[in-house]
Amino acid sequence: MEKIKAGIEHYGWYVIQVLEDDNNPPFGYSIGLFETFGHPEVLIVGLKLELIHSLINIIGEQIRNGETFQESHFYSDILTNYQCYFTSVNPESYNDYVYQAINYYNESNFPLLQYIYPTVKGIYPWEAEWPEEIAYLQPILGKSPYA
Repeated sequence: MEKIKAGIEHYGWYVIQVLEDDNNPPFGYSIGLFETFGHPEVLIVGLKLELIHSLINIIGEQIRNGETFQESHFYSDILTNYQCYFTSVNPESYNDYVYQAINYYNESNFPLLQYIYPTVKGIYPWEAEWPEEIAYLQPILGKSPYA
């Protein structure tokens, strides 16, 4: 916990990376965006851990510079050439994805946004064309734009 606290004090947030296992894709999330900036924490599922870490840091820097990311909105200024979508994560999913954030905040009463990205062809996981072979990579933990 001391490493997380030190990272938040120094940068404003800390990034947790979780390796892929037999049942789950890799994922990562922020701790500290809510404490430091009053902004929801961010969760990204299914990309390489290095990319997840970089994207969370890009998002964190944009938040530091005054940007606010909101649920149910698309954003084109995070991942070049792609519009990404944020959805609020259902608190029932917190234990499965953001356990260390729950420990840090001593509760699960903090907002959490999932960053949802399209395929290279611009297909989102809620669309019928989303490839079945990668369906497990990006479970939607909140509402899709058409829910």
